[in-house]
Amino acid sequence: MGYYELQPGFWMAFMIIMGAVLFLMVAIPAILRRTMGADKKKWFSYNHINEFHKKGDWSLRISFTISLIAGMIIFSANPFIVLFISGLFSVSQLGFQAYVEWKFIENRKNYKVTIVEIGLTFIAFFGVFLWLE
Repeated sequence: MGYYELQPGFWMAFMIIMGAVLFLMVAIPAILRRTMGADKKKWFSYNHINEFHKKGDWSLRISFTISLIAGMIIFSANPFIVLFISGLFSVSQLGFQAYVEWKFIENRKNYKVTIVEIGLTFIAFFGVFLWLE
C-alpha cells in the first residue's frame, strides 16, 4: 500500500491559487462596490433584506447541507462532485441574493455587483477545479 505525498512546489502553487481566489472573491467586489456606489457589505453577518430573503436563504442552506452529506456518502470515490455541489450552491445563493436585491432594494447598483460576484465565483471554482485536476 503506497503513501500519497505532495508534489514538489505544491505549497507555493497552493498559496498562489488561494491568493488569486481571495483577490477574485474579496478585492474585486469591494472595489466595484466603491466605484459603482453600491452599499457596503458587512462581513460574516446575516443581512437579510426581508422575510422572503430569510426563508429562501435558509431553505438553500438546508438543501445544500443535505445534498453535501448525500454527495459525500454516494460519491466518496470522487471528491470533485462535492466541489461541484459547493460551487453550485455558492452560485445559486448569490443568484437568489441578486434577485432579491433587484426586486426589493432601492439602490439598484447592489444587484449588479452581486451578478459580477456570481461570475467571479464561477471563475474561481472553475480555476480551482482545473488546478486540482
